[in-house]
Amino acid sequence: QGVPSYLLLLNLMKCRDKPKLEESELIEICSLLTRFFVRRNLTDMPPTRDLTRLFIRIIEETDDEGLKGSDLVTGIRARLAGVSASDIIFEEKLRGPIYESNPDTARFILATLAKPSVTKEMKGLWDRYESGSYVWTIEHVFPQGKNIPASWVDMIADGNEEKAEEIQGKYVHTLGNLTLTGYNSTLGNLSFKEKKNRKDKSGNEVGYLNGLNINSGIAIHDAWTLDDITARTDKLVPDVLDLFIL
Repeated sequence: QGVPSYLLLLNLMKCRDKPKLEESELIEICSLLTRFFVRRNLTDMPPTRDLTRLFIRIIEETDDEGLKGSDLVTGIRARLAGVSASDIIFEEKLRGPIYESNPDTARFILATLAKPSVTKEMKGLWDRYESGSYVWTIEHVFPQGKNIPASWVDMIADGNEEKAEEIQGKYVHTLGNLTLTGYNSTLGNLSFKEKKNRKDKSGNEVGYLNGLNINSGIAIHDAWTLDDITARTDKLVPDVLDLFIL
């Protein structure tokens, strides 16, 4: 969701010799833009209507100032940080229903967190089927469907269906309840124990024991409660803030 920044990137690549940009500096600018758009897409700051003008202004201002090399990187960073949401606002959004706010950004955050633990035996987190859909999709540990299975009502609300629905409405789309799986259709509304220990026909772990680091805080549990969801959110939010700092 970073198409407006193509104006800046195309200008930099077309006129690369003019600002004397090294490849490493161009890569750093791409990283800056990635971090900026993760924050923007979750907070809507700055609003979509302002994005094209923002990147035109960055091009004009950095060109007028004759910024080159590392100074250009610093200048772009300062301008992006100046219009981006504060860390306080970004954290507030991260603690809310991020899947509901922006599922694509939620998936990007989870994939970035999980990337260091991906092995050669796993399909890449960015692989797609011929239909265009991702192989790895977002999995809600506590299911998001309207008809909450009895096993989950018992586990998360001591059998109180109304309370289970209340917890689902407030917490089901939060970071602490989200992970990634390549087998979403086979997990669905299964009980927590079944989701955790799920294996494919070949005996490979496809549940929460699949080796992804973002599942480590889930797989250690024998049950999944509201306290577990909020504790995992508390654990993951600082990691996301570090990854997408400007």
